[in-house]
Amino acid sequence: MAALAAGVGAVLGLAGCSAGQITQTATQVAPVPGANADAGQVALRNLVIEYNGPEGYPAGGDAPLVVRLFNSGTSAVTLTGVTADKAGAVNLVGTPTVVTPSASPTATASPSPTVEASPSPEGSPTASPTPTSTPTTATPQARPVSVTIPPQSFVLLVPGEGDAGHLVLTGLTEAVAPGEFASVTFTFDDGTSAVVLVPLAPPTNEVPRATPIVEPGHPEPGH
Repeated sequence: MAALAAGVGAVLGLAGCSAGQITQTATQVAPVPGANADAGQVALRNLVIEYNGPEGYPAGGDAPLVVRLFNSGTSAVTLTGVTADKAGAVNLVGTPTVVTPSASPTATASPSPTVEASPSPEGSPTASPTPTSTPTTATPQARPVSVTIPPQSFVLLVPGEGDAGHLVLTGLTEAVAPGEFASVTFTFDDGTSAVVLVPLAPPTNEVPRATPIVEPGHPEPGH
């Protein structure tokens, strides 16, 4: 009887040890390379330093950030400042993309009505055509950070063509290589803030491997 009681106690003890355990699936996150954080009603999602190659960014250079800000609240929130431990400053370049799900993300201007000119009477001098100048594409200027996220909307700060608004780590104080992070602090006008370890994004394509160096008298790798 004593042995039987001991055996039952051991089984109950093992059952008790497994009770209340958190499963692995309960802590799984989405398979995205970027970092996530929350600051009040603003969610920061999939933050990375844009990948530029296997060499990374050298000290003294600039590194663009990829940031997405989601406002789930009922009032607008403004991103008023961004700092980083590996950069002298963090600046805003270009015009941020604001998306409101209930409305079109970009407003398209209606075309102006075309006015047909009356034909000139015969013998009237014809005006010479005005020469057209070739448009020039200006590089967006960096400026202090001030980005407003409307309620129930999100803002994309993603580098791209033209005037795509994004944040830039300016004047890196040390190099940022693949596999490394930068600690970036985001401050909002509602008094909230978030410190995020932002990684250098992985390459989107396969990186070519270096040619192995074979010393004389040694077989090549794979042989």
